[in-house]
Amino acid sequence: MTILTDVSLITCVVKQDMSDAILKAALEAGALTGAISYHARGHGARERLGLVGIAVEAEKDVISLLVSSEQRDTVFDAVFHAGNLNVPGNGHQYITPLEKVATYVPEDMLTRLAKTKQGA
Repeated sequence: MTILTDVSLITCVVKQDMSDAILKAALEAGALTGAISYHARGHGARERLGLVGIAVEAEKDVISLLVSSEQRDTVFDAVFHAGNLNVPGNGHQYITPLEKVATYVPEDMLTRLAKTKQGA
């Protein structure tokens, strides 16, 4: 088991069917692992906008990305632009700092990372 302590969780709540574009942008920005995408249903003021008081469901995609603190701002900006989150109604995103993440990292990858950090 490997414990990671320099990790943040970027969560994006976006319009349905936007997750592929956001995941692609996150990978291009340097996010390497820890991406999860799932479908969700939102609740809020828009539910009451339906015809004769019938609720309108807000179908959304939620993308969760685990990134290092070094990658956090770059990935956050890339996801913001890929999801067109500057347009009202397209969604929102936020960052949650994580205290500890437990995972398995193969020994050869840990060795390569250690060598990379020594060379930096």
